[in-house]
Amino acid sequence: MSITIQIPPEIEEALRTQVPNLDEATREQFLISNYEAARLSIGDIAEILGFETRGEVHAWLAQRHVPMNYSVSDLEEDRENMQRLFGER
Repeated sequence: MSITIQIPPEIEEALRTQVPNLDEATREQFLISNYEAARLSIGDIAEILGFETRGEVHAWLAQRHVPMNYSVSDLEEDRENMQRLFGER
């Protein structure tokens, strides 16, 4: 699937002089925006960008200064999983 954004040619030309790879920059912003809005997951981004691990996605997001979507319920679930796997410490 591809997505096309229609903008006037003179605006596109001006943007391309300021953003050398406008297509890739637009794609990245689309992914980041939808990740921040919780419409895309780490797994979704990995698939779209062709990454093999979640760590690669975390690094990609970190390079772009995007904080992880990590809620209190995520923390609690991780804590419970750690207790289940490793016991009480």
